[in-house]
Amino acid sequence: DLEYKSYLRMNIILALRTAVFVVNILVTSITHSLLLLLLYPLKFILPQLYNKTESWLYSTCGQSMVPFFGIYPKLRIYLDNASESFEAVKRKRAVVMVNHQDTGDVPVMMMLLASFNLARTVTWISDVMFKWTPFGIPSQWHNDFFSKEGKETRPLMEKNIREHFSTTYFKKGHRWLIFFPEGGFLKNRGESARNYARKNGLPVLNNCCLPRTTAFVNVIRAFRGDVRPVPEKVEDILDVTLGFKGGLLCLQDVLLGKLADKEVFISIKMHKISELPQGEEELTTWLYDRYVEKEALLENFKAKGKFEDDKEFYPLKINKTQLTFAFCFWYLAAFFVGGLYYKAITCLYTLASG
Repeated sequence: DLEYKSYLRMNIILALRTAVFVVNILVTSITHSLLLLLLYPLKFILPQLYNKTESWLYSTCGQSMVPFFGIYPKLRIYLDNASESFEAVKRKRAVVMVNHQDTGDVPVMMMLLASFNLARTVTWISDVMFKWTPFGIPSQWHNDFFSKEGKETRPLMEKNIREHFSTTYFKKGHRWLIFFPEGGFLKNRGESARNYARKNGLPVLNNCCLPRTTAFVNVIRAFRGDVRPVPEKVEDILDVTLGFKGGLLCLQDVLLGKLADKEVFISIKMHKISELPQGEEELTTWLYDRYVEKEALLENFKAKGKFEDDKEFYPLKINKTQLTFAFCFWYLAAFFVGGLYYKAITCLYTLASG
């Protein structure tokens, strides 16, 4: 009886929180698009003001999700290069590659961006399947990149990646380029990635997946100026490894707010793009080697609760006021924008019928 009541209670809470989540993301996404449609003429009259406004709206879209989940976990973060300060990392243009274990990775990265005040100047590489979702539509306004895997689309995708990160990324003033090289969750891709590795004589990994290399290789080529001259050098790669104490979190766990009780550790190692090899095969091998290192870090984390024995963790301060403001902002904006569009449609209807 007690077990059944507990199960029933959990499912009722899950259903309610899922419904609120769906309403929240729809309100945010639709209001975001309607607001930018109103502001779109600014793109041609005052392009800098438009870009800054669009970037700010984009950042609040992501931040508005965090308070909904009640996600203020006990984050710990450290840098591998002792000579580099956190402030220096925040100011860098950089390629940021993150291991992708489960759904909990995304809100943690959103909190990291919010605490570094970088959410408005970030570019994400996402799978094309998300392009027309409520998450993907704000990303399209922001000129994030949508990647499609497959042999038949690879030549076109390589060309699009190189062109996008030689031009649009710089025009928009973006700084961090974030992507998950594994191309999916560890729980979904782990076994197939291991089978592929065994078949091709590559490293077999258990705590992360062997990465897909198309996006990485072509982004590096674009940033090095191999495609066309770039207006500013991108010098750094930030190799981010996430570790969750007490196990990973699936979508259901995140919706139930379980991330709030987690200790999440973040390791950031820095590499110089200028030190990377030139050829595609050599770049592929370099990326595989980094994931072998990630495997060792995650294995140590699983056994000892820390990535490396001699590294200290610094608590990351989360600006809860900023995140709560972002959550409230979209409901106020929805009321204002909805009223504006309603009046405009009513006036047009009156004119048409009169």
